[in-house]
Amino acid sequence: MKQLYSKITTILMLLTMLAMIPAWQPVTAQGIIQAAESTWDADFRDHITFKLNAASSTEITEVQLYYRVVGRPASSRNDASFTPGDTVEAEFVLDQTKPENYLPPGTQLEYWWKVVDADGNELKTDKQTMVYLDNRHPWQTLENDRLTLYWYDGGDEFGQSLFDRANQALDTLESDVGIGLENPIRIFIYANHSDLLEAISTNSQEWTGGQAFPDYGVVVIGVAPSQLNWGMGATTHEMTHLVIHQATDNPYGDLPRWLDEGIAVYNENQEELDDDFRGIFEQAVQDDKLMTLRTLSSPFPADPIKANLAYGQSGAVVMFIIDSYGPEAMENLLNIFADGALYDEALQEALGVDTDGLDNLFRESVGLPPLPGTELPAVEAEPDAAPVETAVDTGSAESDAAPVEPPSEVEEAAKAEAPAPAAAEPQPAESEAGGLLNSISCLAGLLILPGLGLAVFKRRS
Repeated sequence: MKQLYSKITTILMLLTMLAMIPAWQPVTAQGIIQAAESTWDADFRDHITFKLNAASSTEITEVQLYYRVVGRPASSRNDASFTPGDTVEAEFVLDQTKPENYLPPGTQLEYWWKVVDADGNELKTDKQTMVYLDNRHPWQTLENDRLTLYWYDGGDEFGQSLFDRANQALDTLESDVGIGLENPIRIFIYANHSDLLEAISTNSQEWTGGQAFPDYGVVVIGVAPSQLNWGMGATTHEMTHLVIHQATDNPYGDLPRWLDEGIAVYNENQEELDDDFRGIFEQAVQDDKLMTLRTLSSPFPADPIKANLAYGQSGAVVMFIIDSYGPEAMENLLNIFADGALYDEALQEALGVDTDGLDNLFRESVGLPPLPGTELPAVEAEPDAAPVETAVDTGSAESDAAPVEPPSEVEEAAKAEAPAPAAAEPQPAESEAGGLLNSISCLAGLLILPGLGLAVFKRRS
């Protein structure tokens, strides 16, 4: 018995000693290759230059720079320029004059280096973070834990007004739509159109008045100090796209365009449609010439008149959903879309109707008949969830077959004054990381159509 006990004790001691020995690991390079200094410098719209000084006991044969946008999974691998040796000065230049390499102001990059020597030893440096700013302007900033506003013209009151309006808009999205920021955003206010065009990608259209970069958490927009009232609405609109993107981003599907843009329009003014959209929307209701929601699920028309109707109608539909079903239903709808649901599937689950059914309920609320070929669904809802009529003075509405274009005389007058639409939608620039630079462009300013009393605001997405 003593011998058995002694053997067991010996085995336990051996096991204890083995457990104290560190597990075998491959040789690390931390003690062999040394990174003496890692730096970067940038000149906006020209270059971002990364530099590394490194040394090893043997010849360094490979140096690579890795970088990625903070919060995004994809990274870019790049061979640095250097002369092989036991000490090297490596450099990688990201050429910002090329559209495919463009990064908007405020981009946060995370970067690190990989160094390999002739003996196969390897070093990966710690990750560092940089913020790429437009260094051509004396930026003033206001910030909190949700957003940072950058501006350089207009004084303190101008910046404070935009900052306060942006925070109010974030509060509205939380209370009325049920979505909040997941990551802080950065808003850059350029004081005129020429400064704006010099800050955005070289392949952007001349009419571009601002861009939202959802993947980067950045809004870049032109707002002159004299345009403060308009600027508060336009900035709110583009910022809303960032919040929606953060809340619903998924690899399976996106939102119908009317919902994405409609929430942004609603967030500009929760009580009624802004003057930018109200006139043409009310005229289309009166003439029974609304677009179908299925049409509005796709990219909006390039024509200024039709585009304005698309924005106005989308905002009115979102207002109808929130007034009729409540903020909780809108929050539920967006959560369903965040899971990658199809359009009809999401609407049916959240609201009890598909796209045509919602379209007919909305049309009924403004005094219009159902869409041809569809029947108004019988909806049994609780009193507090029943759809209510939207307060729109439609005048005498006459039924027509299918939604058609706005009155030809209005369209002809608009085309005579408005810039001709681009032949095709601008494509997002391809990033250095191999992905697409996701951006939403819009036309800043109002195109006033003389004699029509109609303000046309054209946003392109």
